[in-house]
Amino acid sequence: MGDKMHYLVKIISLLLINVFPVALATDYNIMSEELPPWNYTENGSPTGVTVEIVREILKKINHPDTIAIYPWARAYRMTKFGANNILFTMARTPEREPLFNWIGPIATEKTYFYKNKNTNLHLENLSDAEDSDVILVTRDFPEHKLLLAKGFNNLFITLKTINSFQMLAQHRAALVVSGEFTTKYFIKKNLIDGALIERMDIELLKSDLYIAFSKNIPSNEIIKWQNALNQLKTSGKYDEIFKKYMGEAVN
Repeated sequence: MGDKMHYLVKIISLLLINVFPVALATDYNIMSEELPPWNYTENGSPTGVTVEIVREILKKINHPDTIAIYPWARAYRMTKFGANNILFTMARTPEREPLFNWIGPIATEKTYFYKNKNTNLHLENLSDAEDSDVILVTRDFPEHKLLLAKGFNNLFITLKTINSFQMLAQHRAALVVSGEFTTKYFIKKNLIDGALIERMDIELLKSDLYIAFSKNIPSNEIIKWQNALNQLKTSGKYDEIFKKYMGEAVN
């Protein structure tokens, strides 16, 4: 009788797994921040290049769309120290490498110096930038930390890159450091006047952008997400999303 009961329990368990797979799966806390064109809020809902890419991944892996916009510092701490958290879009740097599990890359963002066209500032190298007037950088972005590490003492920190460009237009600083796609997006959306902005011919850095996972999330889940992203890239859906926002394919 004991063997029969054990067999019956086993059969019922298998049936429950097949009938209710979603209920037994882990639902992850999926977070992003205000960082156009990658992720931002529009009409009260998350949108952007990587938001749409992640939504397509969620469809492929049958995970509910739980994407929510958080302040960056809070989401970063939750993903670094908490469990079952996912955060995008994050630059994958040597400093961050051991702190998270990763899938990507989603894109590559090249970062440059930008000046107001109505100034006579010229840059030949990084030393010229170090000797310039105020440089605006977004707090805790990779370029902020890079310039600090290089000893720059003429940095002014802003909370959002768009704020930096607004200050540059008002001649309140010499330079802004910004990603190329981010700047193109601001110009396309008429958030800044492209006729006033000039990119300097110094590529400060190149950042590979990824989706970061809490370290407790198992490798089989990471592989599942990566496979879904790879399928998006080969299907053409990935480029379709990118062109929708930027008018060009990802580099």
